[in-house]
Amino acid sequence: MLFARSFSANLSLRIATIFVLILAGAFLWVNEIGGVFLPLLFLGLAGVAAFNLLHYVNDTNRRLARLFESVRYSDFAIRFSSAKEKGPSFEDVNRQFNEVLEAFRQTRAEKEANLLFLNTMVQHLSTGLVAFNANMNVLVSNSAAFQQLGLYRLNHLNDLPKQHQPLIDFVQDLSGKSKLLYQPDSSRQLAVQGVKLNLQGRTVFLLTIQNIHTELQRREVDAWRNLARVLRHEMMNSITPIVSLVETMQVIVREELAPSPPTEDLKEALDVVATRSRGLMTFVDAYRSFTAIPTPKYETISAQKLLEQVVSLAEVEQKTVQIKVEYFIQPSDLFLTIDPSQIEMTLINLMKNGREAIVKANAERARKDWRITLRAGADSRGRPFIEVEDNGPGIPSDLLDEIFIPFFTTKQEGTGVGLSISRQIMQQHGGDLRVSSEVGRGTRFLLEF
Repeated sequence: MLFARSFSANLSLRIATIFVLILAGAFLWVNEIGGVFLPLLFLGLAGVAAFNLLHYVNDTNRRLARLFESVRYSDFAIRFSSAKEKGPSFEDVNRQFNEVLEAFRQTRAEKEANLLFLNTMVQHLSTGLVAFNANMNVLVSNSAAFQQLGLYRLNHLNDLPKQHQPLIDFVQDLSGKSKLLYQPDSSRQLAVQGVKLNLQGRTVFLLTIQNIHTELQRREVDAWRNLARVLRHEMMNSITPIVSLVETMQVIVREELAPSPPTEDLKEALDVVATRSRGLMTFVDAYRSFTAIPTPKYETISAQKLLEQVVSLAEVEQKTVQIKVEYFIQPSDLFLTIDPSQIEMTLINLMKNGREAIVKANAERARKDWRITLRAGADSRGRPFIEVEDNGPGIPSDLLDEIFIPFFTTKQEGTGVGLSISRQIMQQHGGDLRVSSEVGRGTRFLLEF
């Protein structure tokens, strides 16, 4: 048994067998025993034994070749038999081969797990990430980048639409680390940071993309709110004593001075001052509404219930002109996690603006098909939204960027804070309020949650 397990013993046995077969063949040939066939048979058996010996000796080389080939092509599924029949040294070598392959398998599994982790992390980033090679082919990207760029997929830089031409020029001229700020449309203000890298002799462009449109809006609103607080404080400090003194003077004129033309003129002047002062206080009070929006108290409410309440309230207001109010919900079982009172106030304000625009337009050109439509649904990413659309006169394009500015208004009796407050409410809900309009065809407000 020990003889069978020894490589040297096996080798000696095979060599001896070959030697015996050759001697036997030669002996038979020389002594002309068995004619030609028998000597050739022994010599043939000696050749087979020699070939077997060569195969036996080269087995280790073949195993090494298989090992190197598996490493080259990353095929670590093969295993080497123990080869116990060749002795302990062969058994140890084959065990080491299997351990090397197992180490490669574990390394590859760890590498794949790390790549999966990195890819998952990149896909969950809220910042858009895109990497190009020197030929402008996309190497790495995430869903946030597609969302920021308004694309479904991107395989090559030249696939970008024309509104992203500044980004194309930016990448083509990128030589180190740089920044870009551009606006592809009214709802997006993109901040791009780019860097040119050299990885193992390959040129790679890495871009991070963020839509800072909402953040800019918030900063703008914060600036207005800070200004409003200061103005309100100073104006109220000045107006309140004036109103108090005017009211005191009115009492004196009305009750203590005898009626006469001069006192009547004084009374009239005081009435005007008092009226304008109260009007100014009412306007200043609008500052407080603008700067004191409470934190939302979230509830999960059915979109059906919310729109039913809003529409029922709006129908009560339809007095001066016949306006059809309708709503649609898809899916019908849509639920919203919102502050119901704040969103209800926002929807009522938007419908009020639409109604007032229709009333004004109806005074100039009467129609019977005026309507305000509410739609609730969810976009392709599952984010809920509500649309408020009317077929009124629309808003001129030069005013679309100004209607959300605090205290800007085209109404004679408006304060100009309604749309600003509505947008603030939506931003506090983690969403936004957008508008699109076409003169003569109507206006659509989109509440994105």
